[in-house]
Amino acid sequence: NPSNNSITPPSNTASTLTWFIRGGSAGAALYTFLQSGVYVYLSHNLIEAVQLGCLATVVVEGEWDHDLMTQVQPPTMMTA
Repeated sequence: NPSNNSITPPSNTASTLTWFIRGGSAGAALYTFLQSGVYVYLSHNLIEAVQLGCLATVVVEGEWDHDLMTQVQPPTMMTA
């Protein structure tokens, strides 16, 4: 019965993938980091993130991939 689910399926647009997770439930995510570096996950509530330490840090080791971070063309003016 869908009304008993604690996790609502995602609403997916061109730029976002959002899951609504009800209070008292838990969620998990799997992500493949393509570039080495330090990644930070913050709570949407920045006050909680700072005052209560609601954040996580992921350190990804490996060789830097210039192909992922090289500018392919100079910036241009945006047109409406």
